[in-house]
Amino acid sequence: MRTCVAAGKIILAASGKARRSKYEKESYLRIDFSKAGKVTFYAEFPKAMGLKGRKLGEWPELALAIAREKAAELAAGGLKSDAVHAVIEAYERDLAAKVARGKLGENSLRTYLCRTALVRQAFGERETFADVTYPRLVEVVDEWIVTRSNNHALELFAELRRVWKWASPLYSNGNNIAASVPDDYVSSRVQHPTPTRLFTDIESIGRLWMNVAACTSIHQKNAMRFMILTGVRPVNVCNLKWEYISGDMREITYPEGVTGMRGAMKTQKEFRLPVTAAMKTILEEQAAWRDAAPACNRDYVFLQPRDPMLPFAKRSLDKLIKTYSPEGAVKGVRHDGTVKGRAGAFNTLCRKFLKSNVIAQMRARGYSRSDTREISQLCLHHSDKSADPMAEHYDFSDEILQEEMALKRQAFEAHEASILAQVALVRRRRGQ
Repeated sequence: MRTCVAAGKIILAASGKARRSKYEKESYLRIDFSKAGKVTFYAEFPKAMGLKGRKLGEWPELALAIAREKAAELAAGGLKSDAVHAVIEAYERDLAAKVARGKLGENSLRTYLCRTALVRQAFGERETFADVTYPRLVEVVDEWIVTRSNNHALELFAELRRVWKWASPLYSNGNNIAASVPDDYVSSRVQHPTPTRLFTDIESIGRLWMNVAACTSIHQKNAMRFMILTGVRPVNVCNLKWEYISGDMREITYPEGVTGMRGAMKTQKEFRLPVTAAMKTILEEQAAWRDAAPACNRDYVFLQPRDPMLPFAKRSLDKLIKTYSPEGAVKGVRHDGTVKGRAGAFNTLCRKFLKSNVIAQMRARGYSRSDTREISQLCLHHSDKSADPMAEHYDFSDEILQEEMALKRQAFEAHEASILAQVALVRRRRGQ
């Protein structure tokens, strides 16, 4: 090598060039000689291999034999030269494939895509995934901490780590630098978001029930009233299908998730919901509208007023509850840094009221406090983490005795009766 360096200095001085390279194609190696006598080793790969070339080191600190071994390792490991943008697009395609396999919901996909778009925006178009360094990642996260809300910064940081965890084995030879960022890097620098402490009472729910009668569409009125009576999440109002309802309209069964198909509920478990008198009236009105309509979507119960070929939109429920809720309906402590309900309690308003009201109504019927809490949990389809984890595989007592369904029916009927009684009281006050 010393002879080559001496010869290189003479050749470069005579030619007037600053540097000259020698290639060892069989070793994927390029040796760069400068007129000052500096020797630098680079890994170089044919374009057909799709691998990123990179600097290996300098002589004499790095011996020629070691440089050859390093280049061979990179060739075997498959370190690619894909840009961060291209890697994120591949990650997004993988998420879409999960939706097609029934392992991820479409709504969840839209949420993740919003986050990956912001992760992509934080990197330049020419930044190579394999060359992104730890300081560069920290720089990106620090910018999110300064420019984004607390919860948004936490979400983007989590998404960044998911992208790197998925892509590192494919695009950086398993080098996951995002895993080196401390788990509490963001949470230790921002206030941890907490759920809202907002709620409503039966007076406001009664007035909301009456106010939605002024909706321009039967779908709007009935979708809102169905959410008030059942306390289900907005998505379970919009994804309610006629096939979930029994022929005699006594029961609604949201299906569980199975291989290749997402379940209707957030927990991916089956949820049996008793149909009360007021619920049945709502379903009969929707069925009558469906049968009278010349062209509409016949799969879903609640449809969009402007386009009856589409199911009802969640954002419409958001607008409706904010439009028709009486003044002062949202009570409790409003504070910054909440996860949900910062401006209102839309997506939990009816669920919170159902749980509170079921406990109150069942207590009035003589049930103990612990029993009422368990019944309210059944009505909300909340999972009990302290319960036997194998119960769903071994406990079939409810299928035999139908005790759970009987309790839920009693609770929903009590909940409904209290709301309709409050509505009647409000009407008498108004002299209607």
